Formats: sequence, C-alpha cells, structure tokens
Amino acid sequence: MWRGLAGGWGVGHGTLMNDQATRSGEGALAGAGLRVVVTGTGGRLGGAVARRLRQRGHRVVAWDRKALDLTVPEQIDDHFGGARYDVVVNCAAATLLDWCEDHPEEAWQVNAEAARRMAEHCVAQGARLIHVSTDYVYDGRLPGLREEADPVEPLGVYAATKAEGERVVLASGADAVVARVSWVFGPDRPAFPDQMLRQALRGESCAAVADKWSVPTYSHDLADMIGWLLVQPRISGVLNLCSEGSCSWQEYGQATLDLAAELGLPLKVRHVEPLTLAAMKSFRAVRPVWTAMSTRRMRSLGFTPRPWREALGEYLRTYYAGAVDLPEEI
Repeated sequence: MWRGLAGGWGVGHGTLMNDQATRSGEGALAGAGLRVVVTGTGGRLGGAVARRLRQRGHRVVAWDRKALDLTVPEQIDDHFGGARYDVVVNCAAATLLDWCEDHPEEAWQVNAEAARRMAEHCVAQGARLIHVSTDYVYDGRLPGLREEADPVEPLGVYAATKAEGERVVLASGADAVVARVSWVFGPDRPAFPDQMLRQALRGESCAAVADKWSVPTYSHDLADMIGWLLVQPRISGVLNLCSEGSCSWQEYGQATLDLAAELGLPLKVRHVEPLTLAAMKSFRAVRPVWTAMSTRRMRSLGFTPRPWREALGEYLRTYYAGAVDLPEEI
C-alpha cells in the first residue's frame, strides 16, 4: 500500500481591492459557482482546498484515498468518466521520498500515470486541470530562486515521478496549470512547525538542517491561490505557488519557536540547533539543496503572496495561542 504525505494523499495562493483580497483572490471568485473535483482531500493541502472552494460558493466533490485509489486505473476511469465537472484540482500524490525509492512502480502509478489519466478525462470533458507538483523537480544545485523556466532535473524517484506527471499533463492538450508548491504546513495534518512546537513544549532538543533551502507555505494561502487560478482562464502552463521569501529548515524551525514565544507559549526549549544535510544518515533519497521558488510570474499575473513568516505567524496564532502541550499524534 502506498503512502503519501502525513499518511495519505498530500503533498503530500487583475488588480484586487486590497491586500487581503490580493492574497485570497476574493474579488475574482465572486459568484463563480464552478463544479470542482478535488483529489487528495485526506491530506494537508487537499482538505484545505476543498473547504476554501466550498466557502467561495463552488460545488465541490472531494475524493480522498478511501474514495479513489490512484493505484487502480479502473477506479480513475470510473470516477472521472462518470462525473461532470468544470475543474479538477489534483492534490493527490505519493510524497514520502524514501517510500518512493522503495516503491517506484506505485510512485509512478500515483504521481505520473494517474495524472495522465486525469488529464485525458479533462480533455474529453473540456474541463480545466490544476495539477499540484513540487519544488523537488528542480535539481537545486545552484543558490537563488528557481523560476518556472529553469531546467527540470529530478534527483530521486519521487522527483522523477512528479516530473513525469508534469510532462504528461502539459503534453495532454488539457487546459492545465502545473502548480509547483513547497514545504506545505497547515491544520489538516501535522507538519514541521508542529513537530518543533511539540518538542520545544516538552523540553526535547530541537535541531534541523541548516544547509537546505526552500519556502514554507501555509495550506490556507495555497487554497486561496488555487481558488484564484480557477477563475483565471488565461493562465496555463507551469506556475510556482508559494509564499514570498526563502529559508533553511533551521531558520524555519527557529522562526516557529520565536513566534510561539511571542504568543506566550511555555516553551522549554528556545533554540533550534543546526544540522547538515550530509549528517542525515536516515535519508536514503537524495534531497535537492536550493529549491526556493520565485513568485515573479504569479505576481505578474495579479496575485501577490505574503511572506512565509507572516503566514506562519497567522497559523500559530489561530491554532496554538494558549496551548500548553500538543496532542500525542503530532
């Protein structure tokens, strides 16, 4: 049985009226009411997307892994061939890197073949496809922010299968956007900041890799970005969807503890110690080093994302202000 991010599918954000509208796309979404299929709704991103699109008045069919097993081609054809929809948002993926190394056929089925079949069904129905991908399709060998046009040079099975998913979607003839996302956190599934908080609240040592960089992105912000894309028919091709800025895992963890301390959480540990990527002997799959993505194209198209630290602060204020401990399952 294949696994995705956080035990299921996971992975696994015109000139608008004000800053909040610019982030959420509320102005563009007014009165939309599209029929939307969202896959991967048992995961961190899919659940957030399904909720937000319903809030915006869209008619959403949400399929998690229990409803649709992407390793079974017949299920894909039955589900997508038997439904009627205007847009498909594919948030489903097998995302655990080391698992993908051990199960390459299943990873290919979920990340590439399932994407190809969805694209074919979208072509047949004249529907739009928003296919969620990853910053890991970049090789990350050079410092700086990755642009959409940078070469796709995946380093492991997970990245290679996601890159193939991108390729087949873009070659299908579907009205499609390949949305590359990175370091997703949010309330639906525990993520890196939740882990740091649990350890710090319990007095356990906190450490994180200091020589690998990307962009943390709040699932609620990504849901707003995807909602904006739904009603932007002129946009197609590859688009980086992420917060503004970049950081290392250590900087991400330290920001989490600093913001939690500002909220008055009773942290017993306040500092995140640095680790090197080379020292992570438990990592079997290759991790790219520099995959922080540029938001230049998204901003040029009319959506301005907020800085990752601002989004992280909102997440912590919303879900952890006043907490003295965290549940065992985090």
